[in-house]
Amino acid sequence: MGGSFPKLSYKNLQTIKHALQEYLKRDGITENDMKSEQALLSKINDEIELMRERHRF
Repeated sequence: MGGSFPKLSYKNLQTIKHALQEYLKRDGITENDMKSEQALLSKINDEIELMRERHRF
């Protein structure tokens, strides 16, 4: 997955992750929105994990 989020720092990805986690809790979310947003969250989590491994944080 490396390179999927070019020019985003670890801090940026963490901020997006936390915002998306809260956004997923909103009222009226459709099943399709839930699925696509969870898929995006999964990609972000994968990229964060790669950065942790690469930079040993």
